[in-house]
Amino acid sequence: MSVACFINVYNSHMDRGSKVTTIPREHYEVDESEIVVGKPLPKLCATNTVTAYDGAQITLALYGKTYTIKIDEEVEVSSSEHHVGGGVYSRNCYCVSLLATEIIYKGGWQWGDTIRQELAGPIGDGEVFYPNGDHFKGTFHLSYASINGPAYAAEGRYTFADGSYIEHAWINTSKDKKPEWWGLHGVFRIKRPPCSSDCPSAGLPDSIAMFLHGGRRYGFELFLEKTSSGKVEPWVREWYAGDKIVRYKGPDDLFRYEVLDWELDESSRVDCITLRLTLRAIDGKIYKVEQRGGDYESNKYGNYIYELSTRATLWLPNGDSIDHYGDDVKDFKPYDGYVEVHCAKKAKCRSEHWQKGERVEAKKWQRDWSASKRLTLPNPTGIGPEMTANVWADGHISYNHDEWVYEGEVKNDRPDGQGVLVGDDYHGKRRYEGIFIDGQYVNDEETFTGKVMLHAKSGHKSWTVYSDGEWKYKEYDMEAKLGTLGADGFWNYEITKITQEAITISFYDKTYTLTPDHPLHLSESIEGDEYSDGCVYDGDDYSLELTWIVE
Repeated sequence: MSVACFINVYNSHMDRGSKVTTIPREHYEVDESEIVVGKPLPKLCATNTVTAYDGAQITLALYGKTYTIKIDEEVEVSSSEHHVGGGVYSRNCYCVSLLATEIIYKGGWQWGDTIRQELAGPIGDGEVFYPNGDHFKGTFHLSYASINGPAYAAEGRYTFADGSYIEHAWINTSKDKKPEWWGLHGVFRIKRPPCSSDCPSAGLPDSIAMFLHGGRRYGFELFLEKTSSGKVEPWVREWYAGDKIVRYKGPDDLFRYEVLDWELDESSRVDCITLRLTLRAIDGKIYKVEQRGGDYESNKYGNYIYELSTRATLWLPNGDSIDHYGDDVKDFKPYDGYVEVHCAKKAKCRSEHWQKGERVEAKKWQRDWSASKRLTLPNPTGIGPEMTANVWADGHISYNHDEWVYEGEVKNDRPDGQGVLVGDDYHGKRRYEGIFIDGQYVNDEETFTGKVMLHAKSGHKSWTVYSDGEWKYKEYDMEAKLGTLGADGFWNYEITKITQEAITISFYDKTYTLTPDHPLHLSESIEGDEYSDGCVYDGDDYSLELTWIVE
């Protein structure tokens, strides 16, 4: 039988032989693979030895004594105490507990698969009983719409073994009847109900923590401890992989981060709690932490799909930041998993993969959208409505997520001066190069402010496979202006540059030049209907002749 082995440390105060308080101080989990006969049990004093283990019970030899711990038992194996004064003693006791890792589910279940969908899974009202004493009761959701298999989630009340609980919690489940782990996720306030003095959690303050993977704690837990006068004195503890990270600033004095500021936001996002912390480390450096979670949103497949958005962001003293899932960083640094690193100096970001505190892979640096300003600016081509834009401090501007990209001189967060504007692939990589004024393209270095008139001769004929139509022409004068040409059959042709010597007309990756001495001839053929075999049945031909009118 697979088991989980826990080492729990409790601190008790004894007044003239009577126990006054008992408070959990440390909690460690030992993986079953680390239980080896003939070797010490990890995270316990090094003088112990595992003398026997059969999957159902473990036997330890420590200080000349033998201790046997069975499933669902907690046994004290060591203790130490010192005199505080006035007949009061402080006692630390070290206990080992062994728990089965099987999770029990009781509730509704649906069976049945289709060719492309797995429809078996928990559904309706149900309960989950965890080996560590935790309990969940709620409503289970089964998706009917995911092509690659359904997503599962459950909403209800999660009660911890110590009596604290989360009133509105979400857990992830799976299609397995006996899953290895149905996990609790998110940042939540833990409300502690009244406890008797015999309860290990008696006297503990309210706390706010991030939980991932079935109740294990990650990130920073905020404790809201009240003084005798009723004033709240907050302090934090860092957790990783379900174990608290213990630091010392002296032989017997546990170090706590100094909490400079904290905020619990339960209203700005639906079904989500955000905890923001400003902390001062022992070296004096200041870090900011934002932990958020508990928010499930439907995606494109419909309202039966639930997605977890538990995230955490850590701001470092140099201005850089790290986005992660709460369990990827440790000691303010990436440790194990995938993180998104934002470099403040470069205004760029990249995804990195870390293992045991070492970076093993990193993507290429890309522009960091979070380092830009989001604004509404004039259309940079000079033609058309305003556009949303992201503006970086180095003069790089992205319009509609790279529909147009500008590089050059900037004033008041918009193109102003010498610059280059390039369209995306959809726009055929069109390019405007020259002078921009107040966010819009004007002309090249020698800004032309005069008026150029053109004479246009526009032709059109329709044809079929059975007959060839006749050309029909019309002639008119027009003023040359930046933007769409507007002639029949040439709707996507644009005038992109006007000077005293030439006019530039662009069509995707093609460029045409019109000068006072040489007319410009353009032609287009647009195919129409097709037969079932793909042969074209009819179409339209267009012609355009532009002549510079010289006064």
